[in-house]
Amino acid sequence: MLSITIHKIIPRIFFKTGISCLLFFGAILYISCENFPWQQKITVGFIYNDINRELEDEKKAAIEFIKQNKNLGLKTFTFGQLGKTKDILNGIDVLWFHRVDTAHAPNIITEPQVLSSLKDFVQKGGNILLTQDAFPYIVDLGLETERPQIRYTEVKDGGYGRKIGLHAFREHPVFDGLFGGANIYNPYQDVLCRQNGYFDDSFPKNGKVIAVDWSYIHLRENSKLMVEYEYGSGKVIAVGAYVYMAESNYHKNHLSLFLENIFNYLAERKEFEKKYYWDYQPNLIRHFEKNTPSIDIPSSKVWDKSPGSITLYSRDASEDFWDIAGQRLVIMGKERGGIEEIWAHPLMALRDYEVGIQFTDNDSILWLNNQNPELEIRPESITRQYKFKRAYLKEIVTTSIDQPTGVIHYEYRGVYSAKMVIRFKSNMRLMWPYSQEVTGNLFYTWDPGMNAFIIKGGNKEFGLILGSNSRPNQHVIGPYNEVIKSDTLLRGVEGKNFLVSGGLEFNLEANDNLDMIITASNEGLVELEKNYKAAMINPQAIHIEAIESTRGFLAEHTQVITPNSVLNEGYKWALIGANRFYVDTPGLGQSLVAGYSTTATGWDGDHQINGRPGYAWYFGRDAQWSAFALLNYGDFEKVKSVLKIFQDYQDLNGKIFHELSTSGVVHYDAADATPLYIVLAGRYLKHSGDLKFIRKSWPYIKKAVDFCFSTDTNSDHLIENTNVGHGWVEGGGLFGSRSTLYLSSCWAEALKEVAYIASSLGYTEQSLEYLKEHEIVKKIINEEYWNEKDNFFYHGKNIDGSFNPEVTILAAIPLLFNQIEKNKTSPVLGKFGQNGFSSDWGVRIVLEESELFNPRGYHTGSVWPLFTGWTALAEYKNGNSNQGYTHMMNNLLVYRYWAKGFIEEVLNGLEYKPSGVCRHQCWSQTMVSQPILEGMLGMEPNAFEHKVSLSPGLPVNWDSLTVNHIKIGNHNLDFKMNRIGGRTTYQFTHKGRRPLLLAFSPFFPPGTKIHSVKLNGKEYKTQMGANSLQTHLKLNLELKKYATVDVEHSGGIDVIPLVPNPKPGYKSKGFRLLSTEYKAMEFLIELQGQSGSNEVIELYLLDREINRVDNAKLIDRKGNIHKLAVSFRKDKTRYVNETVKVLLK
Repeated sequence: MLSITIHKIIPRIFFKTGISCLLFFGAILYISCENFPWQQKITVGFIYNDINRELEDEKKAAIEFIKQNKNLGLKTFTFGQLGKTKDILNGIDVLWFHRVDTAHAPNIITEPQVLSSLKDFVQKGGNILLTQDAFPYIVDLGLETERPQIRYTEVKDGGYGRKIGLHAFREHPVFDGLFGGANIYNPYQDVLCRQNGYFDDSFPKNGKVIAVDWSYIHLRENSKLMVEYEYGSGKVIAVGAYVYMAESNYHKNHLSLFLENIFNYLAERKEFEKKYYWDYQPNLIRHFEKNTPSIDIPSSKVWDKSPGSITLYSRDASEDFWDIAGQRLVIMGKERGGIEEIWAHPLMALRDYEVGIQFTDNDSILWLNNQNPELEIRPESITRQYKFKRAYLKEIVTTSIDQPTGVIHYEYRGVYSAKMVIRFKSNMRLMWPYSQEVTGNLFYTWDPGMNAFIIKGGNKEFGLILGSNSRPNQHVIGPYNEVIKSDTLLRGVEGKNFLVSGGLEFNLEANDNLDMIITASNEGLVELEKNYKAAMINPQAIHIEAIESTRGFLAEHTQVITPNSVLNEGYKWALIGANRFYVDTPGLGQSLVAGYSTTATGWDGDHQINGRPGYAWYFGRDAQWSAFALLNYGDFEKVKSVLKIFQDYQDLNGKIFHELSTSGVVHYDAADATPLYIVLAGRYLKHSGDLKFIRKSWPYIKKAVDFCFSTDTNSDHLIENTNVGHGWVEGGGLFGSRSTLYLSSCWAEALKEVAYIASSLGYTEQSLEYLKEHEIVKKIINEEYWNEKDNFFYHGKNIDGSFNPEVTILAAIPLLFNQIEKNKTSPVLGKFGQNGFSSDWGVRIVLEESELFNPRGYHTGSVWPLFTGWTALAEYKNGNSNQGYTHMMNNLLVYRYWAKGFIEEVLNGLEYKPSGVCRHQCWSQTMVSQPILEGMLGMEPNAFEHKVSLSPGLPVNWDSLTVNHIKIGNHNLDFKMNRIGGRTTYQFTHKGRRPLLLAFSPFFPPGTKIHSVKLNGKEYKTQMGANSLQTHLKLNLELKKYATVDVEHSGGIDVIPLVPNPKPGYKSKGFRLLSTEYKAMEFLIELQGQSGSNEVIELYLLDREINRVDNAKLIDRKGNIHKLAVSFRKDKTRYVNETVKVLLK
């Protein structure tokens, strides 16, 4: 009873007391929270001159900014009032002096009482912000002895707007949410801006430089416009440019956040992790001591060859480029020998790695760069075998898949022993747009315990370790231009270059192996040592892991097996080559970089030492166009990472970046990246069915859509390039439209995709609004952009409402997005197939006969595999599958030349040779797989609704096809086709938790008669369609596990696609299939060729006989394949057309 009584009474007592306590402590907690620094308003004291009673616009705007900011409190007063009493500063967190006036400052601001009060204010913990022409006040306050200078800069619209601003070295709290820099001024018109700061060799003596001048992709490191001072317990920040409070400014929100950040930083209202300053001290190279306890170093072993690994062989190496890349490290070089550069993002860790062999009977070193090895290129490695008189040396270069570690393996076999000399250089070059000057100090050592060289930066982040599992007999390292061997000793040659150079010499027995291991990163020496030690235990494990990773990657993603062995191999290399661009940069994220090359090619960034490895950093449009292909072959997780990085670095206004260097500098100078981001998000949902991620991403997607709408400044429903950015063309004769056809088409597609996303998320009303706008833009494309005179699309709409009539390949974009009315597709596709656009290796952006044409011009005549892929997709999606196959193969065949296994960025417009910066380009790779999967197979998924469409349009002579691992969300679909005579069988194997709805529409050659269709052995009623180009079926299947479709058919005629096979240095032969048309008993083939030339086409017929051929001669027949010889008449024009008529019995 006692326990029960207590049980009943105690809760009542505690309940009443507990409530009282909760209320009491809750009140205390509330009051305390109200007084936490980050909860309080920051009181800004705005001080101004009192000579003019009326405040000018700049001061009024500054005061209004403070009033409108909910986190700021305002107190205004004059210097005169301050001169009377310093008590006026009481309660102020930050004093702001903003002055936009070149006139001589009034005497009142330099009166001793004023200056004394301000210095005392700062010394006791107050803070001051000086902006614009108040910058020189740092001298009056006694903070600085070096007087600032004044310069003027013209801010002109070069087509991308007039965005200018300030950038930190890496990051600083004043750029919180602005990714290290802010274009805080984007005026409505061209202006002349005044800058207060320190320029060239002038530096603040006492202050730290927070930010330098920044516009477009240029960091003007010697224009120091923002300086920070610490004085007593307080801080002073001076900003000498671009803080215009009253001027018209497209980037008012950037300026506002920048200022709010300054107030937060000065008042210490936020905690910030990292803070960097620009450092102008001379860079030094110094030795440091490090003696790691000796680690276990197992001896090197012979490496087994990987069975089944796809391999490209070459007996004669050349000066062609190669690369081996994981997600953290990329190694690049030339075929003959050595390694040109190794990048561990964001830095060039090592360069000029050279190897030489010295035999006992010869004093000379035989440098491998000068030899001619046999070459084996595999997805995971490059192998070079060097043959000497009585010896050979095998070298295998490989990288880790996900760690910043590479291994260079050597196997020496000789009659006699030899010496191997290895030398290298390092400058720890941080990636562009930073210059080589920001590297800072470098420190080097030889660590005997690790048997390795160590080079590290003064920031304790950057570093590399290069060592071996064989003990060298000598080594040297230091601040040398190079290492040479003089007599028997290695020695360094001093010079003026900022380099650390090292060298090693190994004694090689007659049968010897060794491994060189390199690891480098921006994560500090502790992590580097961990990676190095792990690699040293078993270097071959890295190679094996890379082999297995490649094997697994191919096994997990969509594979295509056709009767064409070259296509099969090229397709695999296309996937491998695209996957190689997925890069993980610590501190930034993971996404696709655009292209690989060494710093020896391309623009140097206006820097003495180039820091641009091709285009090996993150891009907007490049990643978006490339990621479409990744979705097609089922790599959803990587595409999710691509979307994430766009969202992580989305601009304040919703815009998506154009470039994000792995050194962390981001800019937004493209107009197309934002609509293409929306398109990618929509396609990601359709392919993956990942509604959870898309729902989480909706605020970013909505913000991007709203930004696009905001750029339509004249309310014509078209988003604009003007004041927004380029897209696609970045310069040259095609540049300058208000709204290009390309951009308008991307916008129409973005509207369609965001409507789908909104509908999927349940936002029905918004979805309908987006769909309505999509239809309006699509109508404008078909009507206003259509040039009746040329029967083609205009390139762009100009500011005055006129149109640019230049005929360009960019008309492929609305065609591949299925936005064009049927009556307009034929004339456009007809031009694509002609020699004006098409070469034997792809398509040009403008016609060869255009006044703009330049075969080397980046945007005026060179051949881009990107354009060629667009064209192939447009052709496949609009019935020209033969031409689509030709253009797809134009791209694929590049893998056999130059950077073997991979596709060039750009090719010359008249001669089959490289013409771009990168030997290996991401979207060139994907423009092989995307035309195959999305074009030739006609794959259109809708994973959210568990649906997929396939409409294969295959070359007419293919009798088999296997496609494995088509991914639609959590569904996996395998598909096979076999044809024997007049019977074609399709087999489907499906894995998934629920049925998959398949809309299957296979294409047959024109003239085909369908006799029966059976599903799993039973008659199936299907819809059929036929036109002059093809016959097709329409089946709607519910796939559970297995299904077989048998089609009995007869008849059918078509041309086997033309596939030119140019060799490097060749010029186009100009033989083109323009169109075909089937009419009852006749088949018309329109061809184009060089005047006076003779060519051969192949014709496929099933169960039909030829009665007569006009304008061609039947020269051979094997089964269903007929060869026709075509002679093109001689004419004054370079190319002539011939129409071959085949009359059937």
